[in-house]
Amino acid sequence: MSKAAVGRRLGRSRRWVTKWVGRWRSEGDDGLEDRSRVPQIQPSKTPQRIVDKILATRAALERIPEANIGGLSVLAALERDRFQPIPSLATIERILSRSGVTRRHEPKRRTGVKLPLPTVTTPGVWQQADWIHDRWLEGGIRFQALQVGDVGSHGIVSGQYVDRKLITAVTFVVEKAWPVLSIPLAMGTNNAFTHTTHPNNPFTAWARVCLYFGIEVIITPPGKHGWNNHIEAANNEWQRRTIRAQHFTNLDEVRSGSERACWWMNHHRPVLNPAICGTRYPAEYITAHTDQLRWPPTITIADYLDRHGTIHIPLAAGRITYLRHVTKDHTITIAGTTWPTPTTIPTGGLVTATITTHDHTLTIRHQGQTVDTHPYPITHPVTDPYHPAADHSLLNHV
Repeated sequence: MSKAAVGRRLGRSRRWVTKWVGRWRSEGDDGLEDRSRVPQIQPSKTPQRIVDKILATRAALERIPEANIGGLSVLAALERDRFQPIPSLATIERILSRSGVTRRHEPKRRTGVKLPLPTVTTPGVWQQADWIHDRWLEGGIRFQALQVGDVGSHGIVSGQYVDRKLITAVTFVVEKAWPVLSIPLAMGTNNAFTHTTHPNNPFTAWARVCLYFGIEVIITPPGKHGWNNHIEAANNEWQRRTIRAQHFTNLDEVRSGSERACWWMNHHRPVLNPAICGTRYPAEYITAHTDQLRWPPTITIADYLDRHGTIHIPLAAGRITYLRHVTKDHTITIAGTTWPTPTTIPTGGLVTATITTHDHTLTIRHQGQTVDTHPYPITHPVTDPYHPAADHSLLNHV
């Protein structure tokens, strides 16, 4: 039969028949197998040496318990190795996916945000502190972990202890956290850091130390308003890189693992936007601002302890601010004492209540406007802080 006749019978063109006849004549029956239509030469295909480097870097990161292993972390590792040319993030993620080495993302902890939270993009402005409490080691050893995170730089410092005493927390921030992160303008915590059984006396060792170093203390109920979301996320990240990834038998091992994890998170975690910060890494960002930041003196808390182990920090001029919901009785509670609020504020309305120590006042604000001011009973003498307190409150916009 002619090629044209064969084409008509099969519903194909004469050219199509010619192609297959030619293949059969040159290759025999092997020529009758389908061939890929992918071009033999692909100018856009990633060179094999880059593919190999990406996969080798990913494998090296996976051997480090403290490291992230996603596409951005691989890209950052290639930059640190000065590898050239640097592939795009999309290329890295595509290669990891095709190679079958990607993992399902862990769901992030979500907390309902009810406030227009401040946007902080520089270090030394806003820090948050929180405990991870009651974790257990082999043999029934219970320990607590205290984290401080800097919102603007994403730097983190962690300490592990057998108790949750305020003297422990104070020693941690003065001797360990602030020498690394600097002294902030505002410190966010939950109620536990200023909780006392004495009415009108929220001036715990934690509050006194913060005020002494010119820090505004911001107190919010746990899990409320999203105000402490940053440190909550840092807590989860710390656990994922330490006690969930490795086996520790004693507290010294936990501390060593924590030091490695925090070092990696500060120096090798690509969490920042270089277009804004000039770097991907918290430690480099803090170092770049060293001259503008406030640093603690070379002291130890032992210098402020009496022979009974009681800490004596003077009460300095500054602000302690509480976030509170108005009750149906139109009141709020601060340090065990109930304070009235204007009846114009609806039940459940959110207010900020600020104790200003130098003028002994409690100022209540609703939607950023001052709605009431009360004299606040302070019997302690008030001194100047070591670092002058900032005039601007982080809460002015709320």
